[in-house]
Amino acid sequence: MAKTSKNVKVLIVEDNANICEMYAVTFMRRGFTVYTAPDGRSAIQKYQNKKPDIILLDIMMPHVDGYKVLSEVRKDVNEYTPVIMLTNLDANDFARESQLENIDAYLIKSHHSPREVVDKTIEVLRINNIAVE
Repeated sequence: MAKTSKNVKVLIVEDNANICEMYAVTFMRRGFTVYTAPDGRSAIQKYQNKKPDIILLDIMMPHVDGYKVLSEVRKDVNEYTPVIMLTNLDANDFARESQLENIDAYLIKSHHSPREVVDKTIEVLRINNIAVE
């Protein structure tokens, strides 16, 4: 049975509370179930406990950064979880430290409105055969 956006779970990993809330509200208005994590350590716990359908992941965070979170998510060989890097780091800076092929999309926060981020998330979900309405 195809999922509607009402039962599609998104995990937003963002250490800036205002930015996190802005994205969370935008996703909730579109009907998504939203989980948030303010740092990498709690992101890994939420990933393991909540099993989100997709993750929006900041790179620069306290305690555990986005690279480590991505590496933990990719260790799960039984299930592929799409990851969108949502950061203010330039893609060239990111590419030097990690392989872009390990993620599904790369968005620079200051270049995209929250609505555009949701639209890109829906596109990535569809590419990964996670249906949304």
